[in-house]
Amino acid sequence: MSAPQYVAAVDLGSNSFHLVIMKNENNALTSVDCRRELVRLAAGVDDGKINHETKGRALRCLTHFHDYLRSFPSIQVSAVGTSAFRKIHKDSNFLKMAEAALGQPIRILSGDDEARYIYRGVSQGQPEQSRFVLDIGGGSTEIIVGQGREPSAVASLELGCVTLTSAFLDFDPLPQNQLNACMNYVDEQLDTVADRFSGLSWEDAMGSSGTIKAVSWAMHNLGIAEEGIIERQQLDRLLPVLTQAGNQQQLSHLLELNPRRIAVFGAGYIILHRIFHRFNIDAMRISNKAIREGLIEELIAPPYTVD
Repeated sequence: MSAPQYVAAVDLGSNSFHLVIMKNENNALTSVDCRRELVRLAAGVDDGKINHETKGRALRCLTHFHDYLRSFPSIQVSAVGTSAFRKIHKDSNFLKMAEAALGQPIRILSGDDEARYIYRGVSQGQPEQSRFVLDIGGGSTEIIVGQGREPSAVASLELGCVTLTSAFLDFDPLPQNQLNACMNYVDEQLDTVADRFSGLSWEDAMGSSGTIKAVSWAMHNLGIAEEGIIERQQLDRLLPVLTQAGNQQQLSHLLELNPRRIAVFGAGYIILHRIFHRFNIDAMRISNKAIREGLIEELIAPPYTVD
């Protein structure tokens, strides 16, 4: 069977839905388009059910993706749901409705499988060395250590910038005692998986996801860091800024970030900050690749599978 002319990955995350389309010529990929819609799925899930407003927002986005995908001939699609989809266990019809809107089957990945796809995506084009890979999403955080293209240890934690904001930081401005409580909670969660990485080392650390990029942009906009790299010493300097701003609007102006990103910025920053300290990371490079690239690679290189 001939390879598809176009390949696409649909990443249904807890904060945003992403669609990436690439053209496939002799297993060489060129980017065609990348689309993103802010859905905030995780914020609309409570006790295993999704509320009406969030459900409508998600289905509208999937319909948009479906209409766009139909314009490409011979396209093969890999669509996955991650953390928030894993939590919607009391609404059996939602997955069927989502698949109908998208016009594609949707796989719900386990946390560990999500981590493996992230690692494969981030490792594309990177040297054959040991690396630490981190992805902070809206509903979960994935930590992976591997060698070359192969992950050695993975962990997926129910720590996300959307869910953590709802639990600890739904205040404006952010009070110090809530930041402290959030940091303590993240530390406790990291302790539950730390032994998986005991004895492992890495030569490089890379971070993917909009959350980590937003922290990098904020530090660069403040003039305390170079764009594209996060160093622990500079990361520490950003912590007091979260409580110095009078409100989120001021923080948005100060950091030069979109107000929608600012709404969950504090939680994302705290997850990143605590992981830097827990795993003794000195510096982390920003990756422009993530789970979507790992999914697309599987479409043109079927021998790679997840457990």
